[in-house]
Amino acid sequence: MTDSDPRIVTGAMLGLFLAFGVDVIVIVAALWYVGRVPTTTVVGTTSVILGAFSLWVVVRWVRLRQLGTNTADATAGMGATPADGAETDGEPDPVERLKRRYADGEVSDEEFERRLDHLLDADSWIETGEFDATESRTRTRESE
Repeated sequence: MTDSDPRIVTGAMLGLFLAFGVDVIVIVAALWYVGRVPTTTVVGTTSVILGAFSLWVVVRWVRLRQLGTNTADATAGMGATPADGAETDGEPDPVERLKRRYADGEVSDEEFERRLDHLLDADSWIETGEFDATESRTRTRESE
């Protein structure tokens, strides 16, 4: 399942809940008020409706986590620009990926600094137009 909306509660979900769930709760409460239905019916109906909506939200949250929706994707869906740190092509920024690996302890201090310098050098080479792919491969082999 691919979902274009990274929010947990979407407009459609909220609309359905307000249109049907709240209306049923209000109708049952009004019927209880005039003495047509017992209190247990009101409590049961309200519990079922709120429980179903809560379950819907939890299932959606789990699916979004399984799809790998992260904070950058969520901010991208709310109008963030690439300058804000959100990636538009769905692929994480190499520097951010390196930072995450460093924070998780997968990369040592020295390795982090070396790789970060390499990434920043590559960015500057590309921006200035002085990037040479063969030179980059040679430097990468030498550093390994």
